[in-house]
Amino acid sequence: MIADRRATLPMHARRVLAYLSLQKLARPDCDRGQLAERLWPDSSAERSRASLRTALWRIRCADPEVVAVDCERVSIADDVAVDVHRFRTIAEQILAARTPDDFPVAPAGLPSVTDLLPGWDEDWLLLVREQLRMLRLHALEHGAAVLTAHGRHPQAIDLILQVVDEEPLRESAQAVLINTHLELGNVADARRQFDDYVALLWSQLRLRPSPQLVAVLDTTR
Repeated sequence: MIADRRATLPMHARRVLAYLSLQKLARPDCDRGQLAERLWPDSSAERSRASLRTALWRIRCADPEVVAVDCERVSIADDVAVDVHRFRTIAEQILAARTPDDFPVAPAGLPSVTDLLPGWDEDWLLLVREQLRMLRLHALEHGAAVLTAHGRHPQAIDLILQVVDEEPLRESAQAVLINTHLELGNVADARRQFDDYVALLWSQLRLRPSPQLVAVLDTTR
């Protein structure tokens, strides 16, 4: 959307916008030559730079303020709103929270990033998807641990179950869930969760749980 109107751009221009938007999570701008090479790796340097020039021209025709361009560097403009940037800000605020009142939004509302640019299989996009997915899992885990520490056990269980459902072999998430059951006094539920995890871990990876996780349950014997 540009000034509340939908802008239609060709695919090569959309790829440039997507790359610049996502790469701004790590760095403010990109070298033009590197950007051209990254987005058109099968073309010659001259041809890839020409493709980049055309894409930038199409973007600037739609709105000259969307990208900042000079002879060496190109970047998405600072005042362009990018959903992924807001997602990262919220996730980082959840990770920094020490009480539920510190949450910028309910952690359960942190969206999944598996549908980020669906149908695209760019190598650079696969890496960003995985980075954001891991950030979300860490934020949900931390949010559940904070809720547990402040006695909000049902909300904590609902939250951590999202992580366990997505990554059942993730021991840190299993530990939060087991600890929450124990905080509620539900030793049987904690033991059942632990036993199910041990069985799954062995069947899938032929691994045993860490001594730290085993020690959590040992206190209940």
